[in-house]
Amino acid sequence: MSKRWIIRQSDNELARSISISARISDLIAVLLTARGIKTCEAVQAFLNTNLKKHLRDPFLLPGCREVAEHLLDAVNRKQKIVVYGDYDVDGITGIVILRQTLKDLGADVDYYVPSRLDEGYGLHSEAVVKLAQSGVAVIVTVDCGIASIAEAKTATEHGIKLLITDHHTPGAELPNAAAIAHPQLVRLSGKCVSVQSLTAKEMEVAEKYPFPLLCGSAVALKVAWALGQLTFDGPGKPVSPQFRERLTEMLGLAALGTVADAVPLQDENRALVRGGLQYLYSPKSSAGLKQLFAVSKYVEGKTRVDAEYAAFQLVPRLNAAGRLGQAGLAVELLIGNNPKRAAELAKEINELNESRKMLEKRIAKEAEQQIHEQFDAVHDPAFVLVGDWHRGVIGIVASRLVERFHRPIVLLGKDKMGNVPAVGSARSVTGFNLYAALETCRQFLLRFGGHEAAAGLTIEETKIDSFRTAFCNTVAKRITEEERTVSLLIDGIFPLGAFTPSTVKQILSLAPFGSANPSPIFAAEKVFVQNVKTMGKDKSHFAAEFCQNSVTLRGIAFSRKNWLEEMQPYHEPMDIAFKVRINDFNQQVELDILDWKRVTV
Repeated sequence: MSKRWIIRQSDNELARSISISARISDLIAVLLTARGIKTCEAVQAFLNTNLKKHLRDPFLLPGCREVAEHLLDAVNRKQKIVVYGDYDVDGITGIVILRQTLKDLGADVDYYVPSRLDEGYGLHSEAVVKLAQSGVAVIVTVDCGIASIAEAKTATEHGIKLLITDHHTPGAELPNAAAIAHPQLVRLSGKCVSVQSLTAKEMEVAEKYPFPLLCGSAVALKVAWALGQLTFDGPGKPVSPQFRERLTEMLGLAALGTVADAVPLQDENRALVRGGLQYLYSPKSSAGLKQLFAVSKYVEGKTRVDAEYAAFQLVPRLNAAGRLGQAGLAVELLIGNNPKRAAELAKEINELNESRKMLEKRIAKEAEQQIHEQFDAVHDPAFVLVGDWHRGVIGIVASRLVERFHRPIVLLGKDKMGNVPAVGSARSVTGFNLYAALETCRQFLLRFGGHEAAAGLTIEETKIDSFRTAFCNTVAKRITEEERTVSLLIDGIFPLGAFTPSTVKQILSLAPFGSANPSPIFAAEKVFVQNVKTMGKDKSHFAAEFCQNSVTLRGIAFSRKNWLEEMQPYHEPMDIAFKVRINDFNQQVELDILDWKRVTV
């Protein structure tokens, strides 16, 4: 599929000035200024992001002090506490952070993770009632609860004190909880309220948290940190040595949750991932964490525990447990300190991940077959696909299919016996409002929810055909040609000679890469290709040498074996788009080729 190259615009004069004043290379200055970092001070802040400077005092977070005080009161009263969290990695790590901290304080504390398959996301009234009947006095949520109006009422009716820690967008009405810790709330007259409930005049005087884009586990970290300060030190004082060891472990877990939840890697999030991941694996790590690393291709002294390793090795394994309805295993692994049990859990979770990959591969194959048999794969505006598919995996497959076909896609997993409604996951292309499109089809749906890019839905099987027609018609009317074209955002055009090992190491030092700080993409013009071949066990990857003037760099394109036939007979210059890296074996610069275009001399 042809890609549209969008070149970021940079002020070369400003970049040169910043290069001199900040003492960085011209290429790095162009890269940063093109991304909106346009002062020497901002450049230095970005390059020198660290935990000490950028991780803010927990008592600045709206509601954090109140939640911590209620929890300490419950500990002192010896009341039974349950940490209730989501089943994804952000929720799982947040559960572990709060549960372990409360355990350190001598609390009677347990945890509860709803089943993705049987209960679904969020706080559930049925679970609240069961917990109340088992003697639970306090529930503190992690990564959920901000929209749980009815569930908060159920908690009150059953004598449970509800405390909420969350990061999802609050509505105008907040749940009637004893306290809510949330980075998007504001303080007005001493109370924590939603910005959606305020007038413009009230917003002018409301106290806002400086960085409202924390993930759920980072909010849990703030509450745990506040608990430590209230218990051992006092607000505003340094953390005591006895609490520091626990805090460093929690920093690693919160960093892992931040990577998993794909929140913008700016400000506190950038500091947390950049500085926190170094604490995830150490001689003092729990047996569970060590065993997780053991099954995740970790080699002592060789593997870098960076955002990429976390995202591609650790996160999928922990997420697999939740996707297949066994998130409790992941929590048990992370809190476990029995080496034998930890090894058993790590092995089971690794096997679940392998099962997840096989399910994903099967579903993707069947879904693609449907596309080619039932749709026009080139011209149809959207695809609504149905199969006997595992509801915990269809979201991943939908995302992969959107990458491949670049149009909104809905995958529906139906019950083999037809006794329950079909459950679906929908994903969209950049710029197209998926939620708004589903709104126009709500008469066919039992329920749905989500946002512009992703959504979940439930539908009776008898309504699927009508929904498919309505949804595809809506997309056809609303989607633009630009939205249907794959875009490649390029940070700048440079000669291959600019990518020396020293410069590439500087580029890589801008990590962690992720949301709001993507791995840089560059372009080079009028490049010649030679020595093209396929590589890999199944020969599915493409490799070649790319030459410009007197510089030759090796380039690899993953899963692009079809390029062999296109490039082998081609002897004219081309433009290439790529990422850069240092080969771990020979320390040479390599290109990760993303796209290429034929040009005329």
